[in-house]
Amino acid sequence: MTRLLLSTALFAGLGVLVMLPAPAPAKQPLPGPPPAPGKADEELVERVRKGIDGGVRYLKSKQNRATGNWEGEQFVLNFVVNMEGGTTALVTLALLNAGLTEKDESVRKALDYLRTLPPRKTYVVGLQNLALAEARQPKDLPIIQRNADWLVERAIGLRNGDLKGWTYEGGNSLGDGSNTQYALLGLYAAKQAGAKVDDNVWRAIQKHYTGYQIPVTATSGGWSYHNPPLDPAVSFTMTVAGVCGLLIAGLGLEESTQGLDPATGVAANCGVYAETSAVARGMNWIAANFNFDSGKSIFYNVYGIERLGRLSGERFIGRYDWYREGCEYLLKAQEPGTGAFSKPRGIDGAEVLSTSFALLFLSKGRTPVLVSKYAWGEFRHPAGGQFQEVSTGARGEVSWNRKHNDTRHLVEFASKELFKGAPLAWQVYDPRRQNLETDDAVLREVGTLVQSPVLYLNGHGRIPFVGLQGEGLTTNEKVLQRYVEEGGFLFAEACCGDKEFADSFRALMNRIFPNNELRPIPEAHPIWTAYFRDPGMAHFAGLEGLEKGCRTVVAFSPRPMAGYWEEHRFMPSGRPPSPVGSPLHRGEMAYKLAGNVIAYATGLELPKPRLTRTVLVDPNAGDRGPRRGMFQPAQLKTGDAEPAPAALRNLMGHLKEKYQLQVSTKSESLFPGDDAVFKYKFLYLHGRRPVELSDFDAENVKGVLQTGGLLLADASCNGTDAWKRFDASFRSACKKLFPDAPLQVIPADDPIFSAKLNGGQAISQVRCRREKPDGSGPEAELRNYAPFLEGVKVDGRWVVVYSKYDIGCALEGHKSADCLGHDRESAMRLASAVVLYSLRR
Repeated sequence: MTRLLLSTALFAGLGVLVMLPAPAPAKQPLPGPPPAPGKADEELVERVRKGIDGGVRYLKSKQNRATGNWEGEQFVLNFVVNMEGGTTALVTLALLNAGLTEKDESVRKALDYLRTLPPRKTYVVGLQNLALAEARQPKDLPIIQRNADWLVERAIGLRNGDLKGWTYEGGNSLGDGSNTQYALLGLYAAKQAGAKVDDNVWRAIQKHYTGYQIPVTATSGGWSYHNPPLDPAVSFTMTVAGVCGLLIAGLGLEESTQGLDPATGVAANCGVYAETSAVARGMNWIAANFNFDSGKSIFYNVYGIERLGRLSGERFIGRYDWYREGCEYLLKAQEPGTGAFSKPRGIDGAEVLSTSFALLFLSKGRTPVLVSKYAWGEFRHPAGGQFQEVSTGARGEVSWNRKHNDTRHLVEFASKELFKGAPLAWQVYDPRRQNLETDDAVLREVGTLVQSPVLYLNGHGRIPFVGLQGEGLTTNEKVLQRYVEEGGFLFAEACCGDKEFADSFRALMNRIFPNNELRPIPEAHPIWTAYFRDPGMAHFAGLEGLEKGCRTVVAFSPRPMAGYWEEHRFMPSGRPPSPVGSPLHRGEMAYKLAGNVIAYATGLELPKPRLTRTVLVDPNAGDRGPRRGMFQPAQLKTGDAEPAPAALRNLMGHLKEKYQLQVSTKSESLFPGDDAVFKYKFLYLHGRRPVELSDFDAENVKGVLQTGGLLLADASCNGTDAWKRFDASFRSACKKLFPDAPLQVIPADDPIFSAKLNGGQAISQVRCRREKPDGSGPEAELRNYAPFLEGVKVDGRWVVVYSKYDIGCALEGHKSADCLGHDRESAMRLASAVVLYSLRR
């Protein structure tokens, strides 16, 4: 007999009852390789932004301006079954996640309407809490607490110790997975907003989901709409809800079982989690049955997938890059004229609801990724999309992920303390799920990964992909090497102080950076004062660092820190500091240490939205020597090696991509006195060390500049004192080159900044970190300024262009809070303008 389910499919106050068969999840073919970099990715990023804007316009156009709600937009049964407010709560939540605030009239009216609603139905109450919590207004806390209490009161079987979930109103012995999912979301939103939810509720939810999971194979399991044995059929949407439910319950409980010794940072039960098996089996089933077009509502389903990806931190579900592919899928369902999202079938034809779900997927999934956690170790990847970790411990521990919440908590802490509450995400970066056997594939992948400014690597045991001395780099080593070379920052920690991991990580750094060395970070290093200032931090942490080019690019803690990051109780937010030397103080210090590392690594600059990809240039591509008709620069060395080796390469790649210039991505590094300098008409000098030109050096460089050449120079990102020394030395060098032509400020109306030269967009503002008003050091953050370049003009032409604020480190992608300089986009615009100007001769 055909099984029929009674469902709202809106889950969110659609308020219409439908009778539909429950289809088995359809399988999709495995996706092909990731797209090539460049315009395709940039177009997708822009299409998502426009898609969100169109959806927002559509939803605002459908609001009842008199009442502030969207209740009349769906079905008459809204009010018949008392789902009033559900549609409005869902739309309001979508608009808030899309970036609107209560300052917007539509949102303000909607929130005022939602505040008047009494609790009646589970869907509505859960969504009402989600919307009010997202609005972050303290005045709403009493309503949120009332709703949380209402949800707890109506939990079926909670008082008897056997939670059966939630249904529409309560008082029924038959719960369902959809109502339960939104009750749980409403409870967790309440907790995040500051309401009280008893820990026993979260424990009961954990027991509910683990107890009602349906085994499918020895390694996978799922959940049904109604609890088994009444409903034994596994549902894709309910399995997504089940995994999310376990993850949320763990977050709500905040009860660590790791057995941490706060005095040492070592955990007795490191890597042991009660829900690990159930979550892993649920994820395996989802991976094998992954499908956006599943269940009674595609849009309900994709919002669940977004929640699963965000809570688990997984960039890939099985082999699916869920956010990228979901964006492509959803944007095809958007009407070009109205901006609405819909599908011509049943519930998915309700455009207000479908558009709200689509916006939640697109906007929440787009959240910038601050920290990526690197996955490594043994795994199994059989056909069908399943992905199974191979545990290395007797109790199911996985080497790279013995702390499930460390990255999540660090990002939460950084968002609150460093970035003024800006939404930020974390993700698991797992190269094992991809085919990265070619250099082009590595290049494409690093172009995506580098948008996450911090890559975090920790664990127990030997890192298996570390190759042997004398052999070529493994694929994983190439990814890490290129990530750092393109501006990424590697943050590593030996979990529980594991010596085998520490030795393995040091060996890894020695292989991929053989000319650099991990050394103790000195107390004078700016990393200790990048945000938090505590004189005991350097002694407490004992970090090791590796410098490359302009700055420190790797920070490694051989001492255990992740145990503190795993527990929310150590997070030093909103309370006075604990007594120095106390166990709680050690945990607080560990969080502040991580905050300083993140501040140093990012320069307190927010990462780009997810899907953004940097187009990278293969250093091994192209000819090394100049070719006829091809523009090629040379870099002048002021010491043994140039401190920004990738700056010119990235600049040339940008000019080739944006302006279609015939440029060589190879640049030669020369001393000023080298005869080969005369082969080049564009010279670049990025200085860490003071410039010292002999008479012969000066004549050599001057000869190039007087015959149509141009020198671009900038002061490297190297701390205030070194910056001042280079600045003074370069000014002296300019006087030696051209004693009768002083270095002067290039005026704002100069052709070098003009729209005509710069692709139709004049350079009127740049983002830059400059000196404090008293000249004591760098400002706390990047600000918008008019561009400031100086130059030497000879015979009506700029022959020297100089920026006393860093350009080269930014071109490489490096960021640092102690750097006087530009962000990458501004550096690229200024340097490109100078190159384009030089070609006008």
